Amino acid sequence: MFGTRFAAFYRRHEGSLREFRSVARLIRRDPLALAGAGIIIAFVFVALTASLLAPYPNQGRGNSNLTEQLEPPSWEHPFGTDEFGRDLLSRIMFGAGLALQVGVLSVVLAFPFGVLLGVTAGYFRGQVGEAIMRVTDMFLAFPPILLAFVIAAALGRGTGAIIVAIAVSFWPWYTRLVHAQVLQVRSQPFVEAAVALALPHRRILRHHILPNSITAASIQASMDVGSAILIGAALSWLGLGPEPPTPDWGVMFNAAYRSASLVTYWWYGVFLGIALFLVVLGFNLVGDAMREVLDPKVRRRRIW
Repeated sequence: MFGTRFAAFYRRHEGSLREFRSVARLIRRDPLALAGAGIIIAFVFVALTASLLAPYPNQGRGNSNLTEQLEPPSWEHPFGTDEFGRDLLSRIMFGAGLALQVGVLSVVLAFPFGVLLGVTAGYFRGQVGEAIMRVTDMFLAFPPILLAFVIAAALGRGTGAIIVAIAVSFWPWYTRLVHAQVLQVRSQPFVEAAVALALPHRRILRHHILPNSITAASIQASMDVGSAILIGAALSWLGLGPEPPTPDWGVMFNAAYRSASLVTYWWYGVFLGIALFLVVLGFNLVGDAMREVLDPKVRRRRIW
């Protein structure tokens, strides 16, 4: 009986399983994609288990240790200590959780909102679509980091304010991408046939428009997580992040810049910069891999 059910399941999902095998084979052949995925997995693991893995959890949370101020890397403190004697490795590990929150939640808020507006503007068009796109163009007139800075300054300092500010600065890009794809898909014969058959708009959008219009925005979202982390760190460095001693990477950069010489006490900024660089690199590598996986032309060429 089990064999019969398995055979029926395989026949029903044969196309999807074949697609999955093709994607897995493509990823295995791409060392950069594997490296990016490894970086992200390690980053998420550290963010979720910092309280267990950090060598000095209390210092990671912000407790001072004034007897070991600004000590260079050693066996006891592999990344050195900060101006309050706190272990930098522990601080960076605890800060990974905040960075993950900023990156993921910013995109999670911006992506569905931008996609919804892009689909609405591209499918219904008319005055509604025109109004949506003009508002989108107004937001796109500002660089994302400048717009995020203004919004975060208006909302007040804190991680929540930074997340909202980045989300507001990101959604117009998803709207623009999805709108362009919807206009192209809407002119296809299979969509025109669905409209001619008077199918409900909800069904057309769910089964025809959205699946064929969301690829570019999905790729952009996968890369924007790293960008959101970078912008969040920049806003915290400018003084819009949470209050010290919160282990926010941007706040730590700000403290390193204000209270220590980054030439004499080089480890204070170097290890923070390496952590931020690796995280952004990991998400960019995965985003490039997603583009190749989701683009049928590129995927077919890479597989063969």
